[in-house]
Amino acid sequence: MKNLELASPSEMSASARAGEIIAILAAALVRTLVADEPKQRAVGLGFLPDQRVHTTPYQQEKL
Repeated sequence: MKNLELASPSEMSASARAGEIIAILAAALVRTLVADEPKQRAVGLGFLPDQRVHTTPYQQEKL
């Protein structure tokens, strides 16, 4: 893998720093737009239909 030698921000001009930020943001936007949308899958939670994950106020606690 090739090592990149980046200039220190203190050695860069303000316009060079702004240009680098713009390039990073543009690359992020392109990657977001080009990326495939995640596929939705039905995932069961492992509960039977009569079981609930959350209790409701009318359910009594089992002692």
